[in-house]
Amino acid sequence: MHNKIIASIDVFNPNQELLKYGVYAAKQLGARLSLYNAQHRSVSIPEGLLIPGSPGIQLIDQQEKVDQAKVNLRKIYQQISEEWDYTSTQFHTSIVPAWEGDKTLHLIDKVEDQHPTLVMLGVKSNFNIINELLGTPETKLAEQVNCPVLLIPNECVFSEILSINYLLERDKPLVEVMKEVLFIKNLLSVNATDKSINIVYYFGQNIEEAEKDIALKKSIIIREIGNEYLRFHNLANENIDEAIEQNISRHATNLFAFPSRDKSIIERIRSNDNTKRLILKSQIPVLVF
Repeated sequence: MHNKIIASIDVFNPNQELLKYGVYAAKQLGARLSLYNAQHRSVSIPEGLLIPGSPGIQLIDQQEKVDQAKVNLRKIYQQISEEWDYTSTQFHTSIVPAWEGDKTLHLIDKVEDQHPTLVMLGVKSNFNIINELLGTPETKLAEQVNCPVLLIPNECVFSEILSINYLLERDKPLVEVMKEVLFIKNLLSVNATDKSINIVYYFGQNIEEAEKDIALKKSIIIREIGNEYLRFHNLANENIDEAIEQNISRHATNLFAFPSRDKSIIERIRSNDNTKRLILKSQIPVLVF
């Protein structure tokens, strides 16, 4: 079994839906599931953070928290390994004093070192316009690693994946499109008879020109995958966010997949389809390539 999934979990408040999707994805992809958690051995509070002009405060001993995290991770492992035999754990402890904030850097390093088939992370709902521009741990992960990232909103409820919306980019090379469509095909429930991959695209307001532009890609995708459950939808709407939401609702979509777009702040302000907004506002699992 060569495929591997890394699922980053909060051992003190585990997202049960994330764990369920982790087991589901591991079974669908025939992959080993690695439950990952990172903890700081010691924590630094930067100078002036609490009170302007105050000295930095360093909390030296976090060993008790680290020990409890290891216990909790073991309990979660025991629960998940009963559902999927090919489950393991990874625990990272940072010895160097660090600011107790974004632990995503450790996860990104782990992904770059191990080259998993898929990495998974939960998405918190408390975000604002600043997060859409500057990012969150979830969006940083999606934009910086070189493997698919599956992000699970905290509010979503697990369901088998029967319908997937895949956002097709106009300039994306066909070989990459095929690779991504084949990947999401493997996530469709093997037991379901009524399932679909909805390939959605927006190539401008001229519908005839858009259809002509996509004709070759469409014919090759159908030839390689078959027309059994492929559906193609021209969004025909400049407001990409709104068009995607309507399409997802109309087709009872269980998963939304799209390529990452790492843009500058100016580009994000002007754009209607940046990675951060699509991730943070989604109410269903999001897969970012």
